[in-house]
Amino acid sequence: MFTPAAVTAIYKSNRAMLDRVLDLEKALIGRFYGMEEAVRCMMLSAMTGEAMVMIGPPGTAKSRLIRAFCSLIGVLDHDPREQDTATLAGATRKDERYFEYLLTQFTEPSELFGYFDLSKLMDPKDPRLERNVIGQMQRAEVVFLDEVFNASSAILNALLTFMNERKFHDRGVVYPTPLKMLFGATNHAPREEGLGAVYDRFLLRCRMENAPAGHDALSRLLSAAWTETHSHADAGQGHFKDLPGTLQTYRDMIETMTTEGKLVVDPLGKALPQLAAMVAMVRSRELSEMSNRRLVKFSAIVLAEALLRSAQAKAAEAEVLPRDLGVILTYGLDQGDPGALSKMRQELLLACVNRG
Repeated sequence: MFTPAAVTAIYKSNRAMLDRVLDLEKALIGRFYGMEEAVRCMMLSAMTGEAMVMIGPPGTAKSRLIRAFCSLIGVLDHDPREQDTATLAGATRKDERYFEYLLTQFTEPSELFGYFDLSKLMDPKDPRLERNVIGQMQRAEVVFLDEVFNASSAILNALLTFMNERKFHDRGVVYPTPLKMLFGATNHAPREEGLGAVYDRFLLRCRMENAPAGHDALSRLLSAAWTETHSHADAGQGHFKDLPGTLQTYRDMIETMTTEGKLVVDPLGKALPQLAAMVAMVRSRELSEMSNRRLVKFSAIVLAEALLRSAQAKAAEAEVLPRDLGVILTYGLDQGDPGALSKMRQELLLACVNRG
C-alpha cells in the first residue's frame, strides 16, 4: 500500500513509541480477559486519532476498559478501580484533559459544551453571553461518550463538526480543540437512518460479547475481573503518561512525510490487489458501503497495524502486507447479524491471508 522504504523509515524513527504501545496493550490484556480485539482497536485509535466505538451488551466492561486506558496514559487522574461511578464522574471534571459523559435523549448541548455564565450576562458594566467552558468537552484531549447514539439531534449535529474538524462552533465563532482521541460506547449499533452520519464518523467499530459459558473461559474471566474490581494494588496509573506526546510526534511525522512526498501509495504494492478484492467482496455482500472516505482513513489504520505487527515480531524493517488488511474486516464493517458477520469476517480474513 505504501512504499516499503517509507514505512521502514517511520518504523525505525518510532520504534520506542511502538514498544511502549505494545507494553500498554499487554498491560490492558492482562487486566481484561478476552478483550484482545478491543485493546488492539484502542491502540490503533490512539495511534491514528480516529474515533472508536465499542458495541456490546451491558456488563461487558466497555466503560471500565476505556477508563483503565485513560488512567494508564495519565489523562484520568484517578484509578478507575478505586472510584465508584458517582465519584469518578466528579473527578473527571477536575482534569480538563479527560471528559466523560453518559448521553440520553434528554441531554442538552450545554451539558457537554458548558452553560452560559449568568453572572457575566448580568454584569451591569460589561454584560456578555459567555459559556463556562472549564472542564467541558471542547477543552479535553480524550473524550468518552457513553451510550453515544442515545443523544438528541442537536447534540449529534454538534458532534459531527466536533469529530470532523476537531473544532467547536459556538454562535458563529469557531474554536479549535485539543482533541486527540474520542471513544464511544453503545449497547447496540444504531438502526435509525438519522444516526448514520455520526456512526460513520466512528471509523473503528469493536463488537463486544459476553464470555463463553465454558469452564476455562469463565474461570479466567472471574479471576481477572475479581482482581480488576477489588484489588487496590498499583494498577500502573500514569505509567504511560509519555505516550500522548510521542503519539502526536508520530502523527506529525506522517503528515510531514506525506507533505514532502516521501509517504505515498505504492501502485505495485503487495496489499493493493488484495484490498481491491476485499472491497469488492464486502460491498457485494452488503457488509459495508466502504466509502472512499473510509478507505482513505483506513489506510492510516492499516499502516499502524503493520508497524505494530513488525515491532511485535522485532523485525529490522517494516512493510504493509496483505495480512494487515484484516483490520478493515475486524473493525471497519457496518451493522449485521453477529453470527453471520463473524463467519463472513473469518472467511474474508482467510482469503486475504491465502492470497498474501
